[in-house]
Amino acid sequence: MKALWARRGGGAVLAAVLAAAGAAPAAADEGCKLLQVGEFPLSFIGRRAVLDAAINGQPTTLLVDTGSDSTLLFHDRAEALGLALRPVPNLTFYGVGGGAEASTARIAVFKVGPLSARDMDVFVTGVSAGVVRPANTHGPAGLLGEAFLGQADVEFDFPEKKMRFFKPKNCAGDQVVYWRKAYSVAPMLPVNRGDKIDVMVALNGHPVRAELDTGASTTIVTNAAAEGAGVRSPDETAAGRSTGLGNQAVPTYAAVFQSFAFGDEVIRNAKLRVADLFAADTVTRVGSRLAVRAIDPPQMLLGADFFTAHRVYVARSQGKVYISYVGGPVFDFTAPPPKPPPSEGAAAPPGMGAPPAPGQGAASPPPSP
Repeated sequence: MKALWARRGGGAVLAAVLAAAGAAPAAADEGCKLLQVGEFPLSFIGRRAVLDAAINGQPTTLLVDTGSDSTLLFHDRAEALGLALRPVPNLTFYGVGGGAEASTARIAVFKVGPLSARDMDVFVTGVSAGVVRPANTHGPAGLLGEAFLGQADVEFDFPEKKMRFFKPKNCAGDQVVYWRKAYSVAPMLPVNRGDKIDVMVALNGHPVRAELDTGASTTIVTNAAAEGAGVRSPDETAAGRSTGLGNQAVPTYAAVFQSFAFGDEVIRNAKLRVADLFAADTVTRVGSRLAVRAIDPPQMLLGADFFTAHRVYVARSQGKVYISYVGGPVFDFTAPPPKPPPSEGAAAPPGMGAPPAPGQGAASPPPSP
């Protein structure tokens, strides 16, 4: 899902595992103990990752979505699963294409991978057709959002089709980069729209606030950010439409940026999509006829194409994001790319400056619990 915000929900499934993690053994360098508290196999719809789940015994999947604050279900899928919906007055979820009203549903038994919770209330909003196309009854039932994903350090290893959770102890800096490969790092920025993963990147040398959004199929820059980077008029060649929870499909256009930088990682002549992603995310306050922004959106979404070309470690314990390039195009304008080559011995991306040397003192690969 493209940058979706509202109240939190759906995080209890992992909480018990994390609470008990301190008693489990961990192997790492002296002083730094990096405990892996969970590993989940991923499947993919195009570039985007989905995780096996079950709702009241009915198997389904959830889209892994760092752009969603909450874990939620789509209205059409919740109804197909036989859940009773209860409308929530005055609550709207916002994302690409506008907003959608919300309901809640109680799930007697909710399973995500090997974890489960009972009598769990989740939000229900939007329809699956706005998020995953083509939509069908076998598609994802909803989104696995930051309420679940943001409870610990998390590694997104899309090339190896894995998602891993970690609880580090006495680990500083790049000791969490346990795979011992070249990396770039960026500090996480404070946000006022939930536990989003925002970092400062650069387009043509201009700072741009970017949200790491696994739910966005491709990377997209807002019109305002493109203009701030000196791209006044995007190439008029249409680059498709972007959809989300709202009922408006947003047209996107192509633009070439002289440079994109994430920390020390630099890509030259980066061709990116540009769109007015959040133009429809407005509200009219009581007593006013003027529409104002309902949310404070990011200036750029780093989507699943970016994750496909990198190993990404979100170190919430440090407030940093570490990335290692593993191969393939970083920003893809075509059909979903083939699986990138293994990370061992991967070269730098075409047109990218050499990444920094691997950090010293990185922890050894931790065992599963």
